[in-house]
Amino acid sequence: MILYLSSNQHTNLLDFTGLYDDDTVTIKKMVGNFVLKQFIIYDMRNFSHCNELILDRPAFGDSDTEFAEAIEEFLTMYSARITVIYEGLEQSGPLFAALLNIGVGNIVTGIEIDAIQTEIRECLSDKGMTRYNPKERAKPKSGKESYHFDCENIRVAVLSSQSRMGATTAAVGLAVWFNSVGGKACYVESNQSGCLSALARAYEMEQDENGFTFDGVEYLSGEPSSQYQFIIHDIGNDYPSNKQLIQTADILLLCCGVKPYEMQYTMRLLRQFETEHAFVICPFVDDSLKESYAPVLQSDYHKVIFMEYQPDMMNTGSNSKNYKGIVQKYIAGA
Repeated sequence: MILYLSSNQHTNLLDFTGLYDDDTVTIKKMVGNFVLKQFIIYDMRNFSHCNELILDRPAFGDSDTEFAEAIEEFLTMYSARITVIYEGLEQSGPLFAALLNIGVGNIVTGIEIDAIQTEIRECLSDKGMTRYNPKERAKPKSGKESYHFDCENIRVAVLSSQSRMGATTAAVGLAVWFNSVGGKACYVESNQSGCLSALARAYEMEQDENGFTFDGVEYLSGEPSSQYQFIIHDIGNDYPSNKQLIQTADILLLCCGVKPYEMQYTMRLLRQFETEHAFVICPFVDDSLKESYAPVLQSDYHKVIFMEYQPDMMNTGSNSKNYKGIVQKYIAGA
């Protein structure tokens, strides 16, 4: 998938390529005024499956320094190849040097339309633009983690003290992590939020008779018909409809907030399950505050896990250690 963020004057700049008529290529074009840093944090998660990102520089309100910093941040989280279109950009300028330094060599600088089209063709080719010498970025470590899970139909119930406490992110993230390390897990929407339909649209999931599939993970709205090692139920704060499921769950995750206005709901949830073994999942906690909150939330029955920032719920790298810790006892030989 190609994601093209365009200014108003360049909306038709890719039309000449013929890619819009190619059934094997999906192009998503967004036109307007953007702040790249904000787009990466809040919107890019919906397009994490794109493999080409084309940025029309006039579409962004960031300064050149902010623009380069945002691209560098993007490259630490996503693997898409980046092309920057900036008519008339001087090779001697600081932005050009900054782009090369962070590993971006697809830079379209032509002014005449023929030159621009030639450069765009080169950028979109298999090799990309080869006329410059961008700094090579560190490659991911070879060899993915892989585990053998000695279990079947382990049910994970993911609850939250309030809405928007990260239950869906935790449930989806855990399902994705399982499948990425050799396990077999599915996600089940066990609440009335309708998030699954929104996720399916955002990630362009394939629909099948049981629900949706994306990158080998099944996303369901009801009981799975196949056998899984782990079945992850996204309950959120819909407790009344899921009492039996919660009572019989093998793993209980309680997603809680620690901001002052959230603590009353957090403590109420913890009291409700005070004699149930559970992991207390806390997102968005500043490092300086973790030592203060841990004793308040932890007990003989509750173990606190402070989740790392995970802007894309499908990209679980930042929380892989946390997910592993939750299911450690089910890993054969661990």
